[in-house]
Amino acid sequence: MKHYGPTGRREQPCPDDSVSEADQVLAALDSLHEPTMQAYAEFCEDKLEVPAALAKALILSICSGKWDALRSRIGYSNEWLDEALNEIVWSIDKQQAEFIEHHAAQLRSKAEQIEQEAA
Repeated sequence: MKHYGPTGRREQPCPDDSVSEADQVLAALDSLHEPTMQAYAEFCEDKLEVPAALAKALILSICSGKWDALRSRIGYSNEWLDEALNEIVWSIDKQQAEFIEHHAAQLRSKAEQIEQEAA
């Protein structure tokens, strides 16, 4: 849905006030929303000093529910790689709540900016 307002065509949809920003971020993670996945990967890159590409690949595995199957295949051929990746996955998973709070704050800020532009 595009919003047409006094500033012209807006590429971002108007925020939905009935759903909290944190719930929006959680839903975006559940649906494997590409920009949200990228933001989570960059967040983990900063916090955990893990390359964003690796973080994103692991986040996709976590959010799609495929990490356990992937881990068992990796562990079958390389036990050390399995343990190292699992440690990173554990760290990424522990960062999820902080990422949701951080990204929700960004969404709130963007929503406030949209409201100010509309007024």
